[in-house]
Amino acid sequence: MTPTGSYTPLARMSGWGGEAQLVATADVEAGVLLIGEYPIAFAETREGEDEAGPWLLLETILCSPEMFERVSAQDLKMTKWPLSAGDHQTLDRLARKYGRNTKKLTQLYHRVAANNVRYTQAGVTGYGIWPIISRSNHSCDPNARLRASAPHPLAELLLATRPISKDTAICWNYFSDDSFLALDWLGRNAQLQRHFQFLCRCTRCEAERPAQISAMSNAERVAFLQRSGR
Repeated sequence: MTPTGSYTPLARMSGWGGEAQLVATADVEAGVLLIGEYPIAFAETREGEDEAGPWLLLETILCSPEMFERVSAQDLKMTKWPLSAGDHQTLDRLARKYGRNTKKLTQLYHRVAANNVRYTQAGVTGYGIWPIISRSNHSCDPNARLRASAPHPLAELLLATRPISKDTAICWNYFSDDSFLALDWLGRNAQLQRHFQFLCRCTRCEAERPAQISAMSNAERVAFLQRSGR
C-alpha cells in the first residue's frame, strides 16, 4: 500500500441494480484481509467536532487542489436528501469563499456526506474518504469489520469476521460499534436514518422489521423514525 493507494487482494466492485457493491473474489475465512486502503481526503477533528465532521472534510477538500482533484476523479456514490436552511447558508458561504458554483458544490457535499468514514487511531480522530471501503454496503449482520492499522497511519483495513463465499457481498457495520448491533430494529434504523439517510434492508433487518413498519411507505417510515427521537 502507498499513502494514497488501495490494496484489494480478495475483493472487487460488482454491479448491483443501478448501484455497485463490494464482493469477495474467492472463498475467504474469518480474519482474512479483504481490503487495505488509504484515504483520498482526510480532515482531522478535535473533541466536540464530530457533528461537523463532514463539513470540515468538505472545506479541507476545497482548500487543497490535489485533494479536490482526487475526490473529483472518483465515481463516488451520491445520496441526496433534503438540506436545511442552515445547510444552504453554509454551502452559499463556502461557494463564495472558494469561488465555486453552488450547485456543483452541493453535489460535492452530498458525495462527501455519503462517503465519509470516521477514523480514530493513536490519538488521531477525523473523517475521510476511502473510496473502495466507502462504496461497500452497511449491514446489521455484517461479515466484515473495519479496523485502523497502527503501523500504517490513516490506513483502514477491512477484515472478514466469518467465512465469506466467493461473489458474496461484503458488508460492515458503518458505526463500527458492537453496541449499535445490540439495538432493536427501531434503534438501529433511527440512527442510520439520522446519520446516513437510509434504512437498512439486510436480511436481519428484513426479518426483524415490525409489521406496522412494513405497512408504511418509505416516506412514512422515515417520518416515523424521526418522530421516535432515538
